Amino acid sequence: MEIVLKLLDWSLRQHWALGWPIVCFMVLMCIPALRKTADNPSDRPYWRDLLRHDGAAERYRSVMRRGLDWLDSRLSAHEAPQGPAQKAWSFGLLNATMALALAYPILAITIQWLCGSAIDFGGQEVMAASPPQARIFTAVWLGSSVLVYLFAGASKSRWRWTLVILATGILLLGLIFADGFAVPGNIAVAGTVAVASVGAGTVAVAFTGPVAGAFAGAVAGVGAFVAPVLVAATSAGTVAGAEERSSRPMARRLLFCGVLVALLIVAIKMPDDFGAGQRNQAVFFMLTMGLLPLVNAVFDFASVGLTRYLLRLGLEQKRAAWPAVLDGLGGIAIFFALGCTLIAFVTFVVPADGVPLVDLTQLFADMRRAPGDYIWLMVTLFSTLIPTLLHLSVAVLTLGLQYPAGVRNFVAGLLERGEQSGQAALLSGICICAMITIALWCPIWIFTFVVTHDHGAIVNAVLWGFEAFAWAIGGI
Repeated sequence: MEIVLKLLDWSLRQHWALGWPIVCFMVLMCIPALRKTADNPSDRPYWRDLLRHDGAAERYRSVMRRGLDWLDSRLSAHEAPQGPAQKAWSFGLLNATMALALAYPILAITIQWLCGSAIDFGGQEVMAASPPQARIFTAVWLGSSVLVYLFAGASKSRWRWTLVILATGILLLGLIFADGFAVPGNIAVAGTVAVASVGAGTVAVAFTGPVAGAFAGAVAGVGAFVAPVLVAATSAGTVAGAEERSSRPMARRLLFCGVLVALLIVAIKMPDDFGAGQRNQAVFFMLTMGLLPLVNAVFDFASVGLTRYLLRLGLEQKRAAWPAVLDGLGGIAIFFALGCTLIAFVTFVVPADGVPLVDLTQLFADMRRAPGDYIWLMVTLFSTLIPTLLHLSVAVLTLGLQYPAGVRNFVAGLLERGEQSGQAALLSGICICAMITIALWCPIWIFTFVVTHDHGAIVNAVLWGFEAFAWAIGGI
């Protein structure tokens, strides 16, 4: 454990492009299904055949079909007898995206803070940077809770609810001791809420039945208390009407979101002095715990559903290229729709004193001047592109498994010998986790290069587009 903590400390001190892939690799190695692939009689032949297969297209379809079938079994159990659109945009998916959307902005803020940066908003510091001991404790505390939640989601044992209770206990126990390690109170509370949301999303994906739906819906509702957006009903309402068995729960959830939007608007417009002398902190809290989560929930629901639908269509027609292009274009369109919705909200929902919630002119200027201060906001907005990036990751993984043949045969040989040799089993798990890590991070590295190329020309172009929209509706 001491070696793991030292490696974690060293990784967090490196540049994110090196340190966080190492952390990702460590997390994957903690998952028994990946670390002990050679010991599993069902996973071992699957990975061996995957590595030895020479057809990249067939390998891609095999990996993608297995992943989609697993998601359908978890998120679309009630929609199984219905058409592909109903299965893609299912009520289970809405549950999961509502819970995870609460975690996105908070996790992004927490990760930026873990990297040693302060959190600024509106030209003011809302969360100060902390010493390494506070960041290491937070990483171990929240990371261990997330891992146990993931184990619970992956487990098929009847004791998996015990793992959920254990993860929740770790979360609450760490919250008690956080002050002793100089963890700021706002970070501790925000991290607890974010990990609880991740746990709710895991439960929504991995468990079925009314108990899982109630658990996920309850945590999502906490985030929803300060969240959704006016387009919630229109974005997913057509899907709700098409799903016979889940139409009523989905309609109730969307109606609940609409009521919370109305309450959020009332909470903003009613007070004569919004924020009571702490306006910047109040606006920051309203954005991260309120507006962003449910706006993201709806648009992530649309984005993930679109990716699932197009991938299934490509697999059935055996034409992956055109659906992949449509997936990318659809993700970009949903991303811009998300940004425009947020801009419209802060433009038209103005407190009683007449001062806008966010000075969009200053915000755009700050994002151009110091984009590093707003990484958390960019990550939250780009969450709608995560399904497309994951699709690209799978494609990279299948291509990475194609060449060179010597590497594939070497890992496949380790898997075959792993049944008798513990060392070969461990090495095969390390190789598989390394290949998955590279596949997951290659799109991120490529995306970062594209975004930062030519002094951030693409980011400036995106900001210009949003700025033009804000000018068109009178926001600046």
